[in-house]
Amino acid sequence: MRRGISLIELMIVLAIMAIAAMLVIPSWGTTATVRADAAAHMLLSDIEYAQVHSIANPDDPIGVVLANDGTGYWLSYQDEPEIPIARGDSGDPYQVVFGKGRASFSDGVFASADNVPDGILLFDALGGLANPTVDPAYLLSCEDAEVRMTVRAGTGFIQIHH
Repeated sequence: MRRGISLIELMIVLAIMAIAAMLVIPSWGTTATVRADAAAHMLLSDIEYAQVHSIANPDDPIGVVLANDGTGYWLSYQDEPEIPIARGDSGDPYQVVFGKGRASFSDGVFASADNVPDGILLFDALGGLANPTVDPAYLLSCEDAEVRMTVRAGTGFIQIHH
């Protein structure tokens, strides 16, 4: 009968614990960064939706409007920027409130925008901005984390900066 463990068994257990630690330690980072980044990617997706819709329907473009208090945004027609459009899948208003509904993962996120003429980001029939004078920028912040997003005026290309 043997009592105790061998050196090889001890090394195997330590190797398994080291691998487990390598997998767990990165997830101990701040969730504020993850929430701000996730909100930025959701906003990017909705901006791209507005861009594609505007290319496909140049006579009826939709744009992205940021809430004055920074707690969310919505998609609207150019002529009625205060009224969110209806979602095609549910008929609900196409409105995002950070921390609620499909944006529940972004609790505590606030957004601000620079260089967005008339408060609505609109695209032309070619996918560039309807008012291509300057590149708009969005800043999504959560606690001490910030994610910046820029939209190229001439091309409509969207870039997220961490």
